[in-house]
Amino acid sequence: MADGNETFDRIMAHIRSGLTGQWDLDRAYLQAQMEAYKDHELSQEIIRSCGRLMYELTPEDLRAELDQVMRGRDDQVTETLNEVAHNMQTGNWAAASAIIEPLAATCDDLIDSGWCADDSKSRYFDFRSATDEIVWRARNDDPRTVRRATDPFARIYAALGSCLVEARRYDEALVACEKAIRWNPANVDARFELGVCHKVLGDVVAYGRVLDELYPYVATAYDLAHYHCAMGYLRIEQGSLQVAAAHLVWSLLFDTSSHAISELAYIKQEYGKDYTNMAFDEALAILVEADERVLIDERTFQALVQTLSVSMQYRDYGTALSVARELYNFTGDDTYKDIICQLEETLGLG
Repeated sequence: MADGNETFDRIMAHIRSGLTGQWDLDRAYLQAQMEAYKDHELSQEIIRSCGRLMYELTPEDLRAELDQVMRGRDDQVTETLNEVAHNMQTGNWAAASAIIEPLAATCDDLIDSGWCADDSKSRYFDFRSATDEIVWRARNDDPRTVRRATDPFARIYAALGSCLVEARRYDEALVACEKAIRWNPANVDARFELGVCHKVLGDVVAYGRVLDELYPYVATAYDLAHYHCAMGYLRIEQGSLQVAAAHLVWSLLFDTSSHAISELAYIKQEYGKDYTNMAFDEALAILVEADERVLIDERTFQALVQTLSVSMQYRDYGTALSVARELYNFTGDDTYKDIICQLEETLGLG
């Protein structure tokens, strides 16, 4: 029996053999083929390939018109997300929710209809940056081509999740955050938001699982600090106060968060244990002794090194500068400091 790829290739070869080179005839023919194969086990792959063929065969004037419509839609969605972000930043959560919920519902409908569905050839994501994709690839060996989703699904669902958390609709927020993670597994913000939902709902086990799953995607000093703060809370809940304090103190090495300081004050007040003067080297020793994670995942670190190299090679100096700063934050290596100085000079930021 032929395997799936052989069957798919044979079907597509058969479909292509029926093309005439006449747009009106070929469009109707491809639409008929898409309908004919809608119940086939490879329907998604076949329909998607027929759609690509249809686009490739579209006359240039019509294709330009279609591209313009799609660009207009992209601009409209971007404008909507900017409006949502502004309302969130200014504390107008009701207005943000009123905008994002209908947009997310539209995304649900598109996805349910098969929009940007993965197939045997491609996977679709809404990565925020090249770094997100490289960090994701560092722990995935999927040979399929990664394509950009036509809509910013991850950003839309992440914004929805934040609005739902603010409205204390935590069960719905869980679903929204899971959707955001589906479209961008490297979106640590969405993963932290998911953890908040479990935390508020009192599911400490699920909260710990979320932290385990997000850790490999931590790629900035700020996110590493956030991770250690979250671990501090988890260890308090589990009764490991010294380890909790070590996480909180260690987080201050990467971001001077008032949250970590307040958690240390909470331990002192609630349990009578004063760790506020714990030194960084003491915190490190405690974490190592407890077999806790300290720095970022090694594969993630190497992914950042690779991102820096590729960005420099292709003269994407903005990305290179951002990554070099994070590598310096993690290592204190003067090599990265020199690169930062060079890039700032190149970009006129010195």
